[in-house]
Amino acid sequence: MVSPSHPNATEIGRLDGKVVVVTGASKGIGKATASAFAAAGAKVVLAARTRETLEQVADDLSVGGVSNPDSILVVPTDVTDVDAVQRLIERTLHVYQRVDIFVNNAGIGHFGPVVDFAPDDWDTVLNSNLKAIYLCAKYALPSMLAQGGGQIINVLSIAAKVAFEASAAYCAAKAGALALTKVLASEVRQQNVRVTAVLPGSVHTPFWDDVPQHPDFDQMLKPEHVADTIISICQQPPGMVTEEIVVMPPLGIL
Repeated sequence: MVSPSHPNATEIGRLDGKVVVVTGASKGIGKATASAFAAAGAKVVLAARTRETLEQVADDLSVGGVSNPDSILVVPTDVTDVDAVQRLIERTLHVYQRVDIFVNNAGIGHFGPVVDFAPDDWDTVLNSNLKAIYLCAKYALPSMLAQGGGQIINVLSIAAKVAFEASAAYCAAKAGALALTKVLASEVRQQNVRVTAVLPGSVHTPFWDDVPQHPDFDQMLKPEHVADTIISICQQPPGMVTEEIVVMPPLGIL
């Protein structure tokens, strides 16, 4: 029997009609996450830099019966660009009138020892993994605050907590993004906006395509593992919040 003070059991976890923005949605974790939200009945905004790739993802979701075309919106976006992020939010609000969930997933990595690391590469990694989260949160939050609630999911990495050689820029960016996530959570929790950091270990995605030495792909997490974790966070009842979660392969750090 459901307690009168507890949400109706049939309402817990429902995502039908929720408006979800997913950055980095063209591949890997972002694509899997967009597919999972679409399958859960959400309206999904696909954001990444390349229109053609996003449109292919949208077609896959529609043709595969996961979603109908009216529930998928493609908005090509460079999340490191202020104007582009503003356009992403404006377009979403124009079409769907609200933003319920924002998944900050976009990010890239360049690797090498500090002494050999190019300043331009440092800026690129910090911008894509840290500045982008700040920009997306800054421009997504006003609509969430106005509507009385929302959820921000920042997909980071175990590198936010563990130092890896030849990964100074990436580790620094992810650690900074974790700190940003905690500050953001403290700033908006009173306004019913939940903010969560998801820290995966190694995930078998195209991220590794340009990394000559990498762990065994067969031992890594799959993108769907992270996507399912994100969905479960957004399905939690209103009276709780997961502010940080680590998702690791069974063998731990590979």
